[in-house]
Amino acid sequence: METNESIEQVFDNLDKNIVFKTKNSLLWGFLFLIPGIAALVAYSTFEWEPNNAFAHILFVAGSIFLVIGILKCFFRKSKYVSASNNKEIVPSLLYFNLSEREKLIRLLETGNLSELKTLQPSIVEGLKLRILATKDGQICYSQVIAFVMNEYVNVTAVQKHTMADYQILTEIVSSRK
Repeated sequence: METNESIEQVFDNLDKNIVFKTKNSLLWGFLFLIPGIAALVAYSTFEWEPNNAFAHILFVAGSIFLVIGILKCFFRKSKYVSASNNKEIVPSLLYFNLSEREKLIRLLETGNLSELKTLQPSIVEGLKLRILATKDGQICYSQVIAFVMNEYVNVTAVQKHTMADYQILTEIVSSRK
């Protein structure tokens, strides 16, 4: 069975002057580390009475802030960004009834996206249209994904959309929320 590339794989193969992958800033990690270290330093430099509740709160809060800061520094989320305007590419999902699979594929192939409104929506994640686009619509890609035999399968190849297509897709996404 032929497997289609995911949208992320397409983005990875694009020129870095179009889309590039980046990680979130270290700033949030450092913003948690600094008060954590300060609280632990304050706890260790002053002499506290054994039954002082503030000392225990200071130690626990400092430890929590330190652990969160370390985790935020080392486990940063990756994201794709448009190189032309440095806007983040945001994912959206539209869910459809499984019986609408062939119609959905046909509508995407023909480019008649305004007819997506006529397809029967679903709240179950059996068939979904995954859209990754910037907020301004300069970059917009989509792909149909279906749940087949206990795994998600990329049913169609990744399709690039125009600004007009982006407007139609965002209208449908916003109407379904």
